[in-house]
Amino acid sequence: MRRLDMHIHTKASDGVLTPKEAVEWAYRIGLTGIAITDHDTVDGIEEAQKTAMNLEGFEFIPGIEFSTLLSDEEVHILGYHIDYKNKELVELTRRIKEERWHRGKKMIELLNKYNYAITLEEVLQHAGDGVIGRPHIARVLLNKGYVHTLQNAFEKLLGKGKPAYVERFKLSPQDAILIIKKSGGIPVLAHPGLQSRKVNIMDLIDQGIAGIEVYHTKHTPLENRMYLEVAQRYDLIVTGGSDYHDAYIDGIPAIGSVTVNYLNKK
Repeated sequence: MRRLDMHIHTKASDGVLTPKEAVEWAYRIGLTGIAITDHDTVDGIEEAQKTAMNLEGFEFIPGIEFSTLLSDEEVHILGYHIDYKNKELVELTRRIKEERWHRGKKMIELLNKYNYAITLEEVLQHAGDGVIGRPHIARVLLNKGYVHTLQNAFEKLLGKGKPAYVERFKLSPQDAILIIKKSGGIPVLAHPGLQSRKVNIMDLIDQGIAGIEVYHTKHTPLENRMYLEVAQRYDLIVTGGSDYHDAYIDGIPAIGSVTVNYLNKK
């Protein structure tokens, strides 16, 4: 049976491993393959793909995870088997990266205003060449002792409605689905168990979702069964993954904590 982790983030967005390291670790722990699905960027795909080509029997799937808004509710859309060199896709990700850069700077300025002494340079140490995101800022706040946990940083400062929150570039689920399809990819609804109950999955299916991330680290067994039933009822692709960012277990990255036999509709 193929064991693929279909949801992995790298330093190209807000993960801690390079794309090369993510592929090598996945191979080392015995996975059949992985998908790199960095937030709103394809910058890590080429490095991962080149690494995977040298690993016998290992499957690499180029992907992306778009953060979108539907009536002010956040919805994440995964794209699999995308042509990461598609001009429209590259241009959209470039624009999002630019907008997130400006957003990150504004959040740091707000934090400084409230006497949290962090700098852009400190945040970039965590972001590297990736897109600046709130998790990078949260890590700096944690390292400097301003918060007790990463979650605390969001609850206290970086979450919506909090002192250092800045609205982000707005992309609709329909826009994300369209660009994924234009780049030859398969649009999949990410971790539906984590999204607002105000979001109607049927509406997203009508807009062109071709699959559901049924299995996810934070889904309960009940949610797994519920979303599997939805996938079966509407003939949707079933995917799953660890949504790996930075967790380690006994010194080993927790890649593969959730796997799936990809393209299985049962």
